[in-house]
Amino acid sequence: MSRVAGIAGLVRMRGRPMVSAADDVDEVVGACSIALRPHALLVRDRRLSARLDHLAAGSVSVNRLRYGAAVRISELAPEQDEFLLSLPVSGRARFAYGTTSAVLRPGAASVVNPYRSFQLDFDDAFDQVVLRLDRPLVERTAALLAGTPGTVAVQFDLRADTVSPGVLALVEAAIHLSAEGARPGHLEALLAEALLLGHPNTLSETLAAETKAPSSARVRRAMDYLLAHLPESFSMAEVARHCGVSLRSLQIGFRRETGRTLSEWLREQRLDRARALLAAADPAGATVTATALACGFVHLGDFAAQFKRRFGESPSAVLRETDDGSSRRR
Repeated sequence: MSRVAGIAGLVRMRGRPMVSAADDVDEVVGACSIALRPHALLVRDRRLSARLDHLAAGSVSVNRLRYGAAVRISELAPEQDEFLLSLPVSGRARFAYGTTSAVLRPGAASVVNPYRSFQLDFDDAFDQVVLRLDRPLVERTAALLAGTPGTVAVQFDLRADTVSPGVLALVEAAIHLSAEGARPGHLEALLAEALLLGHPNTLSETLAAETKAPSSARVRRAMDYLLAHLPESFSMAEVARHCGVSLRSLQIGFRRETGRTLSEWLREQRLDRARALLAAADPAGATVTATALACGFVHLGDFAAQFKRRFGESPSAVLRETDDGSSRRR
């Protein structure tokens, strides 16, 4: 099963069904307009049998949508208030935005931008996960990444043939946090940042351009900031702004000073702290979940896999061990 299909299953299991097997066009349009964006719907053949499952995480939402019929979706107004990332699960669709168009199948991804007219044609088997991000959030994050004040209008390519693993991991984290009623913190900004860095867009060339590396003192300042805020969720662009450099510049500095990317270094520090806490904890009162969250991990499956990859043993095994290597009872 693909990772997108797994995400779709999570949304179906944990999301709120806004419509289920609905065949009334007005009901379906009303629900989808609330969860995603206002639009017009034309049913091309067969009768609708639509289902929409919805999870909100702060200003971001994760949705699973299938119409069960061939349909055409079009805008009510050319200017919209959100970016929509479509991750197909099955079927085929044709997305058109402005003067560009793309055919979408599982394995690819599309971002529908908010600035021009759009038209989406789905076959009756098209099933998708849709991530909705507020336009101001994306444009503020784009400005942070570009090192400019205010907001920056950014156009994503309509189609990408691969999906960023970082985006998928954060979507999964958003689902788990939302389903558990937890506050998403800066997860929205992290998602916007991951999408801007992982899906081709009009800023991609600027962000990839060669940049002067910062001084060792600024890299050290970034390290100190990260270590002081390990339990928190924050975007890398915020760290760069705190240090007075661009994100691209800071990434180059981390590679020079540590041989790792900023994110790789941060993950290692979080894993090291988690292992230290687990090794010193009383297993009668501590849990792996609480420790992972206290070290800034929001996706427990990824935490366990990364922990075992780094240390060769599971977090629960470390929690059970004593200093002399014997086993303690829970």
